[in-house]
Amino acid sequence: MSEVKDIVIVGAGGLGREVLAVIEACNSAQKRWNVVGFLDTGPDLVGLEVSGVPVLGSDDCLNDSVSLVCAIGNPRTRFRIAEELSVKGRKFVSIVHPDVRIPRSVRVGAGTVVMAGTQFTADANVGSHVVIYINCGITHDVHIGDFCMIAGGCNLSGGAVLEKGVQLGTAASVLPRRRIGAWTTIGAGSVVTKDIPPESTACGVPCRVIEK
Repeated sequence: MSEVKDIVIVGAGGLGREVLAVIEACNSAQKRWNVVGFLDTGPDLVGLEVSGVPVLGSDDCLNDSVSLVCAIGNPRTRFRIAEELSVKGRKFVSIVHPDVRIPRSVRVGAGTVVMAGTQFTADANVGSHVVIYINCGITHDVHIGDFCMIAGGCNLSGGAVLEKGVQLGTAASVLPRRRIGAWTTIGAGSVVTKDIPPESTACGVPCRVIEK
């Protein structure tokens, strides 16, 4: 029997509750995680409960053995908070829904969350602190950089590259070998048919840059 480990979810918003549901699904067959609480300094939340789990203040109340997973939707905010906690020596773990099969050739970085219904094929590389929502398709040789956020129903074709902090809207698709630059946002339902530069907002079919 594997050891049950303490875990704290950073962020008590909607994504935090979704991550809690993934952890509970992981515990359904065999308990692996003891959810200590949500880490959130919002003054209207501290001391309350969200989904039956207490909301803690700062991480000063945590012992060194507690693992963290960052459930902050905005990639830039997630990057800032994860960096601050990492400097303090906090350790992050990946959480993968039990119905998701991770082939042995697929790498998933620390702090990443993969939700139900997502499918991987082969040789994908998923960075750290990535959030992949429900029912996404990640095919061969895809590279997903750290701190990306991939909304539900997205499809990444073979060899597609998402650089650091990319945010894909619901049901967006990226065609083979297309590259999306760092910290770019792609609108819901878009189809990326050519490379998109960094620090952009792009949308449409085909996807075009509307703001830099």
